[in-house]
Amino acid sequence: MQGTIDMSSSYDSRTNGMEHSLAARGDLWRVEASHSSSTASDGNSSLFLLQLGPLLFLRDSTLLLPLHLSKQHLLWYGYDRKKGMHSLCPALWSKHRRWLMMSMLSLNPLACSFMDLQFPNGQLTFVSGEGLTISGFVPFCGGLLQAQGQYPGDMRFSYSCKNKCGTRITPMIHWPDKSFALDLSQPLAWRRSGLLMKPTVQVSVCPTFGGSNPGIKVEVIHSLRDDLNLICGYALNAHPSAFASVSLGRSKWNGNIGRTGIVVRADTPLASIGQPSFSVQFNNAFEF
Repeated sequence: MQGTIDMSSSYDSRTNGMEHSLAARGDLWRVEASHSSSTASDGNSSLFLLQLGPLLFLRDSTLLLPLHLSKQHLLWYGYDRKKGMHSLCPALWSKHRRWLMMSMLSLNPLACSFMDLQFPNGQLTFVSGEGLTISGFVPFCGGLLQAQGQYPGDMRFSYSCKNKCGTRITPMIHWPDKSFALDLSQPLAWRRSGLLMKPTVQVSVCPTFGGSNPGIKVEVIHSLRDDLNLICGYALNAHPSAFASVSLGRSKWNGNIGRTGIVVRADTPLASIGQPSFSVQFNNAFEF
């Protein structure tokens, strides 16, 4: 039996907040937990999930027990101890698993509290009281047409493509903010990494027109090695600021290479450079 453990901790001086997360999984079990606290919000939040074979425990009060299992159907019985709520949670998937549908039907009172539909081109998730979350993409004219966001809430529609010079062009529309952004990203230098050529220096410029925060953002990304990444830039908008970050070892910027890593980021408003804020994130991964 094999398993992996991923741990991450971060601190942000601006909100004086700490975030911790743990994700561990094996062949027949899975554990996910996270905890965040911030003095700015005067509160903390935590999530917990434990899976032991077909049994699923959510937080400290919800139990999901399988009642029926077949090649394309699954039915759970759910019980929330704190709310005294009974529910049924069916799951259906196609023969070749190209799409998956899950939902949670409350029995007292009768209502649909959750539904999630996953398909090759995206995902739709409905949560009672929060609305519909949308994430989808469609290949179009050599590029990718995407929609992301929540309804009611903020939605973003974008189209991304590359020209012959390697410039990635991404126009974006934000709704209901009624803003338009044009992100231009250009690799300036390349190096060989194994059998692939990876960019070592990239520059991106993203002007935003209209909406609540118009302005321009400029960013330079420099990859010194596979496990070392430098980012710096500035944003000229309603609250102008400059930022810089260093990613060493395991992080999303470096493709999660290695077992350990650290990401340090500093932000400072241009109006008061002497009052910067910073954040630190530690990442760890183990295999057993």
